[in-house]
Amino acid sequence: MLLRNFNMDDAPENAPQTPSGSEVFLDHVGWFVPDIEELAGVMERLGFILTPFVAQQNADPNGGAPVLTGTGNRCAMMQRGYLEFLAAVPGTETILSQQLKAALDRYHGLHLVAFSIDDSAGAHERLSAGGFAPQDPVHLRRPLTLGDGSPAEVAFTVLRVPPEKMPEGRIQMLRQETPDLVWQENIIARDNGIVALGGVILCVDNVDEVSDRFSRFIGRDTEGSSDYRSLSLDRGRLCFATVKELTERLPGLKVPTTPFMAAVCLQSGDIGRTRSFLSQASIVTSRLGDHSLFVSPEDACGTGIIIYDKSDIWPPAS
Repeated sequence: MLLRNFNMDDAPENAPQTPSGSEVFLDHVGWFVPDIEELAGVMERLGFILTPFVAQQNADPNGGAPVLTGTGNRCAMMQRGYLEFLAAVPGTETILSQQLKAALDRYHGLHLVAFSIDDSAGAHERLSAGGFAPQDPVHLRRPLTLGDGSPAEVAFTVLRVPPEKMPEGRIQMLRQETPDLVWQENIIARDNGIVALGGVILCVDNVDEVSDRFSRFIGRDTEGSSDYRSLSLDRGRLCFATVKELTERLPGLKVPTTPFMAAVCLQSGDIGRTRSFLSQASIVTSRLGDHSLFVSPEDACGTGIIIYDKSDIWPPAS
């Protein structure tokens, strides 16, 4: 039996969009995909509205023209948090595009977890002191079109660490500089009833080592056993599980390799509405209980999606 001990006031949809002070939020997660259009078709069937594909750019610290990162993205916005889908930009060869291609050689699906913080300078200092060797902050820029048709540019300050420091994927922290532009009302999904990003489940070989490292990275304690540990943020939760433990909790889940970002957990404002929407879209789901359901990785571009309502919570604390 899964233990679910939580206060409904802690549900992600009840939290602010961005953190303040020393808070750390689960901001967004990212799929790495070889074909962004195929991915778009799947996510639109799941009821998400995807932003147009744009090539990502870094601002030149010397004031020159923006520099292409080698990857581009589309996003699916929720009331709290969002899903990102990244692909290499054809004809470009950069460190980030090489990392994306190497990740795809391991498996297609989720490879990025981003945490939002308010004090990027303080977070950079803490990561440096913790031995994570963060790169200089990156000032990421992405053009977009507002609902009235006018152009705008969203801005993020991103902290990245060398891949060997966090081999589970691209694990980063960021500060949202223009949150009002990122979460525009006209691009937030409503029809599927899904309201917030709640958590991520990682399948790993050594739960203690990985969870302890994430604990130092984020600055929060973990709880649980050597088979399953959880790490609660100020909004959202991570969990770390062995292959055996995870496949017992999610029957039928196939683990292609480890480490593996196995599932994304999303909160629904009305699980009955979500279940009905997915059924009408011919999306196969399995029940995890009266208040949660599971979309398998085969039907969600490589990573499972767990959807739960306020009477439940995923991932569970212990």
